[in-house]
Amino acid sequence: MKPGMLAVCMLLVLLVSGASAQETMELYVQEGALAQGKARQVLALLSEEMPDAAWTLEEGGASLRERVMRGDAPDLAICAPKEARPWAKEGMLVPLQAVIGSQTRMQRQVLDLCVEDEALFMAPLIAYHRQMAVNRRRFEEHRLDYMLDARTYPVWYPTQFYQILEEFLLQDETAVDIWLATPQTSAALEALTQSVFGGMLLSEDGKTCEADSLDMRAGVRWLRDAVDDGLIGCCGTREDALERFVSGETAIFIDWVDGQTLPGDMADIMTVPYPSAVGLPVRSFVLTGVCAFAGGDARRDALAQKACVILHEQAQEILGARGIWQDGAIWPASLDRDDRTSTLRSLLCTALDDVMQGRETVEDALDRAAAAMRALR
Repeated sequence: MKPGMLAVCMLLVLLVSGASAQETMELYVQEGALAQGKARQVLALLSEEMPDAAWTLEEGGASLRERVMRGDAPDLAICAPKEARPWAKEGMLVPLQAVIGSQTRMQRQVLDLCVEDEALFMAPLIAYHRQMAVNRRRFEEHRLDYMLDARTYPVWYPTQFYQILEEFLLQDETAVDIWLATPQTSAALEALTQSVFGGMLLSEDGKTCEADSLDMRAGVRWLRDAVDDGLIGCCGTREDALERFVSGETAIFIDWVDGQTLPGDMADIMTVPYPSAVGLPVRSFVLTGVCAFAGGDARRDALAQKACVILHEQAQEILGARGIWQDGAIWPASLDRDDRTSTLRSLLCTALDDVMQGRETVEDALDRAAAAMRALR
């Protein structure tokens, strides 16, 4: 064989062997887990940082549960911790506690969502914080725009929030609406009733129900009295309250999540923390993380684990403000953790409905919810 032909053959062999060494890996992104367009940026980052893997993307489509149940689990999944936890319990996820750094800087409530049996099954990527949206123009009309100065009023105390509601009521207007609590739409009501007087539905470690504490009772009673006095309106659904806010009928919407988009002209919209008796922001949040499915192939598992590290450590430019670090604020334990906390959410919805409809006292409704949770132990 001529030397030139030999060189060509050797090059072809190298190219084929290099191609065969590259693993085809799949990244699954749960619908709504990342802001629009971010999934493809994440895919590009993995492709750049991991030349030994060829990454494909599935965004939305079948749920993660459907994928796993039909035996088609992805290599990597970006999703809410609750979507991944069942598979962590089954031992199907690659442990990450030995490779994910900065765990001591993370807020405990964030980290707790990603731990099962003392193993870190998910690397936190970004926490979308829930706040109140405010129509600045409506505040200006009532000469309340000075209350929007974050340096002077970083957080409204309950008395200041009450003052705002009263100013609107004096003009026969409603500043803010709540709605009938359902497990799908109750997170903002949970945040508001916890923040007003510093109550907590769960202890700091998330293990003990404290729904019947004095501060929680005070928060729910404050909300009920504000509705009864006409200071806060009551809609049938969250969508009704959102529509009234977008149309300018109300000035505050209590369920604004970072990155959310609303219809209409939102140029006058800004966000503020929930009113807080302790004068600190209350961090109601929705967490997105990344986990790796163990497929039984050591090389592929190692690549998936490496991908989790890359996204946790290098995706800052893509994700923006991560919102997962300790910051001195108040972080209630999330009710998005598992079936137990979902049960508490359902019980709280029933309690709030009974209180708002006058069927039960605040004390009886919350005591019943707390007793039901303690019976689950």
